[in-house]
Amino acid sequence: MGYANKVQLTLVGRFEIILKGQTVPYTLKRSSKAKLIWLHIKRDIGLTVTIPYRYNTRNLREFLEAKSAWIIKNLAKLRSSAPNKAQEGQTSLDSICYLGKPLLPLFPEIVNESQLRREFSCGNLIEWLKNEAVRLINLKVDQFGRRMGLIYNSVRIRDQKSRWGSCSCKRNLNFNWRLIMAPEAALDYVVIHEICHLREMSHSKSFWSLVAEYCPGWREQRKWLNDHCSELNLVH
Repeated sequence: MGYANKVQLTLVGRFEIILKGQTVPYTLKRSSKAKLIWLHIKRDIGLTVTIPYRYNTRNLREFLEAKSAWIIKNLAKLRSSAPNKAQEGQTSLDSICYLGKPLLPLFPEIVNESQLRREFSCGNLIEWLKNEAVRLINLKVDQFGRRMGLIYNSVRIRDQKSRWGSCSCKRNLNFNWRLIMAPEAALDYVVIHEICHLREMSHSKSFWSLVAEYCPGWREQRKWLNDHCSELNLVH
């Protein structure tokens, strides 16, 4: 589950630019470590432009126009390789979960999915899930930390897609907010896993023995997370 990324990224906003006659939306971020402009194109996100912290955005249009051929080519390549959503089984809003249970029944005042979609598009549900992740994960870290007699420095809830949690050498614990959508037993496994790293940083035999002591079914929970990773990452 690794260590936390130290690069600090700040979201500037979401914008559009016309390149070769096409309207290209992009997400603009500032980086505390970048010395050059970074261009990233990913499925479900599209184009992300990361600029150095003190870069003057007045120069950005000229830069993107100079890179327009690369941007258009790779966006087209991404579209042509995109999976068929009907075959892939696109996640619908009524299948978004809270601790493994469908979220929709938790909001009886929202009477249909079209109304839920309007609320979701405004980010209200995502913010609610993130707030719940902060509340519940902090509570569980405190509870398991006390039970295991291990002291941590801080807890941070992050927006990650490549890992569920991490523990740094400074005893800082980091967790993915999407864990709030997983069954509670899977969330508990990740919390226990990272707390165990406070005693044993490597994935040694003694580490897994400690995990098994507090989470006997850890293999099943790890498998559930591996099997449903893509599904949870559809929510952003």
